[in-house]
Amino acid sequence: MRLLLYSWGANNEQILARNLERLGFEVVPFDKPCRHYTRDMELALEMIPFIHRENVEAVISFNYFPILSMICDTCGLPYYAWVYDCPHDTLYARHAMLSCNHIGVFDADVVKRLREHGVPSVRHVPLSVDSEYFEKVVQDAAPEQRDTFRSDVSFVGSLYTDEHNYYDQLLGEPERSMLDPFIERQCFCYDADILEEPVREGILESAGIQARMEEKGLMLGEDYFADPKELIKAVVLEKKVTVEERTKLLEELIKRYGEKNRLALYTGSDLWRHPLLGKYHKGIVDYHTQMPLVFAESRINLNITLRSIHSGIPLRVLDIMACGGFVLTNRQPEMEEYFEEGREFAGFSNLEECMDKISYYLDHEEERESIAREGHRAVRGRFGYRQGLMKLFDIQESGQ
Repeated sequence: MRLLLYSWGANNEQILARNLERLGFEVVPFDKPCRHYTRDMELALEMIPFIHRENVEAVISFNYFPILSMICDTCGLPYYAWVYDCPHDTLYARHAMLSCNHIGVFDADVVKRLREHGVPSVRHVPLSVDSEYFEKVVQDAAPEQRDTFRSDVSFVGSLYTDEHNYYDQLLGEPERSMLDPFIERQCFCYDADILEEPVREGILESAGIQARMEEKGLMLGEDYFADPKELIKAVVLEKKVTVEERTKLLEELIKRYGEKNRLALYTGSDLWRHPLLGKYHKGIVDYHTQMPLVFAESRINLNITLRSIHSGIPLRVLDIMACGGFVLTNRQPEMEEYFEEGREFAGFSNLEECMDKISYYLDHEEERESIAREGHRAVRGRFGYRQGLMKLFDIQESGQ
């Protein structure tokens, strides 16, 4: 099949292209920014002739672009979208109902909700990682370069302290006073959806909140079928819980272990309000060339999942394992479905358990290294691009 790969700057587009070619697809790249997810006629008018000229048989992209659905529907082509962001608001565009779509989503809870809304062609496709690529980056690095990223405990990710902290930006004091108790109760609580309570009680129906989100360009227009309250919950409330969990956990980590251990925080977030974290800030790492060295050279790699990911395995976890790193993560339903805790990863369900696990695994070198090796073996065998693309394209292995 001759595939048009829509390129928009996602980290793994070249890796995706290489793995598509390994499966026998012929990949034709198309690179043009999308200026409007549902109404970019300039993109459509350029892509449609390109499709015909290049004899394209299908279109694929990381994440879902409604305008590509429209283009494929017009051209009579299938459109394959592999979604790795969560929340991913464009999934609630009316174009998602088109029959040309084949949408793979890594979070089973999101798949369930979309099917309840009547989206016909969404399926559960866990994310994938190219272990061979990361292994080569680590193996080819000079010893002094690897030493630069050596630490006892590290965290790579956003703290959402900047323009993406919509909770503090959009809500006034009266609104925050009503919602703060729900945020506090949800922090480090993984077995109940506390944030559903303000949705049911109508607290999020405030016209003021929705108007301010509209000003920020966060509300979805008439091309979408999403409930505004659900959007506020995902974009504002669940993001705020993530902010609180990550900052509280990292600050507690520093208080307990900062004096005796080498701790490292890699983030692009503004830390001026968190001077304690700033002392351990190492800057931003490049996804392709530096991040693998962080994961390989950290004795413990922390993952604190974005709260809008309800069930799925975050890409960060797979990346850590693919680099041969040890991962300590909050428990997720699909983590326990695909991996064996204590053998391939270490998990926690609250702040105190996380601190205890850090202390334990810093003191138990052989056990920690064994878990890292088994996690690497598991990801290599179960989460390669071949497996993911076979699910996305609904291709059965020969003999099945």
